Amino acid sequence: MSVPADETVGDLPVRDVGLTLAGIGGLQESSTTQNVKARQAVSRISREELEDRFLRLHDESILLKQHANKQEEKIKRMATKLIRLVNDKKRSEQVGGGPKRLGQAVELEEMIEHLQERVRELEKQNESLRSKLISTKQQLQVQGHRPCSYSYVQSRINTGLKKVSEAADMPEHAKKGLL
Repeated sequence: MSVPADETVGDLPVRDVGLTLAGIGGLQESSTTQNVKARQAVSRISREELEDRFLRLHDESILLKQHANKQEEKIKRMATKLIRLVNDKKRSEQVGGGPKRLGQAVELEEMIEHLQERVRELEKQNESLRSKLISTKQQLQVQGHRPCSYSYVQSRINTGLKKVSEAADMPEHAKKGLL
């Protein structure tokens, strides 16, 4: 029977030597030194550039979120269509209907969904335009009614209205004759 060279080899704790920051880049820095270095790097950049970077990243994240939401909605619609198709195919096989009718129904449903989506987009756009109209009307009311700077220019069409100065100059019997 052979005895191993060291009986305690199995009892010693073994250190995990996987890939770590210390193994890759040398000594691992503490989080405080990393924090100090990051602050120094940020302090070298001007405030305008930092704001510009922040706003650019913020806009990019908003766009990515919107894109992700659209993709999720598309995935949900496609999953619903797939389930519908599978169920319709099973029903048509049981009843004995042809697949041609199934394809036409799917095309019609897709067109309806597309048109409903377009209606939703137009309703959002309409609501946006209405809110702009309301805000513009409010701005005009706040500004108040300014006197027309072109009061000396006569209109080119006959509106049927008399100017205040003309109405004041006419005698009373002439006004009655015009009516």
